[in-house]
Amino acid sequence: MNFNFINNSKGQQHPFHVLSSSKLPVFISTFVGCLALTVIVKLQNISNVAKFSIISADIMEPFFSVTGAMPSTELPDSIVDMRIVQLLTLLLITIWAWGRELVREATFEGWHTEDVVIGLYIGMILFLASEAMLFFPFFWAFFHASLSPAVTVGGVWPPEGIRLEETLDPFMLPLVNTVVLLTSGVALVAAHRAILAGCKAIVVNGLYIAISLGILFSWLQYLEYGLTKYTITDGLFGSTFFMLTGLHGFHVIVGTCLLLIAYWRAVQNHFSRQHHALFEFAAWYWHFVDVVWLFVFAFLYCWGIDLALF
Repeated sequence: MNFNFINNSKGQQHPFHVLSSSKLPVFISTFVGCLALTVIVKLQNISNVAKFSIISADIMEPFFSVTGAMPSTELPDSIVDMRIVQLLTLLLITIWAWGRELVREATFEGWHTEDVVIGLYIGMILFLASEAMLFFPFFWAFFHASLSPAVTVGGVWPPEGIRLEETLDPFMLPLVNTVVLLTSGVALVAAHRAILAGCKAIVVNGLYIAISLGILFSWLQYLEYGLTKYTITDGLFGSTFFMLTGLHGFHVIVGTCLLLIAYWRAVQNHFSRQHHALFEFAAWYWHFVDVVWLFVFAFLYCWGIDLALF
């Protein structure tokens, strides 16, 4: 697996990557903002808020037109759904185009020098720190409610309404999910060791196993939601449980996509023993997801839910 760097043809005398102008970041931020507005309208389902959602259509009018013959005070659900699909499609296409530029800069144009890669490592570490801060408030809400339950929830944890219902056994499906996710992490570590040893076959097979187990985890979590007897609207217990597990499940899906990209790049011989930063970023992200799930399993299941069994 060769990763060939070429000299900078623009005559720069420093090792840093000076980015050229690009419209893709502007497009991505615009699509994300419009998509957020449209999803809010979808969730709120209030006719008066239609005038806010129309912003996304006005901004994106050069790309698609869905506003013809539409009432001024109401936005039909079909139009909102169509707009969400269109914005998602445009967002994915733009992300693909930006990713294609990054791969070209790193693999074929030689822009990702040692100093640039160090900066990327620092950026990834800061990103993972921000992700930890994202999960922290929800764990804090869970600990605050469970260690000092308020009178409004009966003074006990889980709340009395939840305690009377059938709860999931943490040592059944949740434990299976834990084993699946940790096993995928082991496969990813084996793939990383194989990159350092220069064995492409083990790299590809390890990534394939990790991706397959990630998809299996998402499917098992979907089945698990079907077995729960409470919802996200069942007070603080339901909201913290589904918020943490759902947010983690979303991160698993994102991590699976990153591993798919790493798998494709490994097949295309884009990695070498010295240069495989994207693989390491995907691996770091996946191990972060593993650690978060261990906290979720230990606290939400074994502490929060298992108390209802006694």
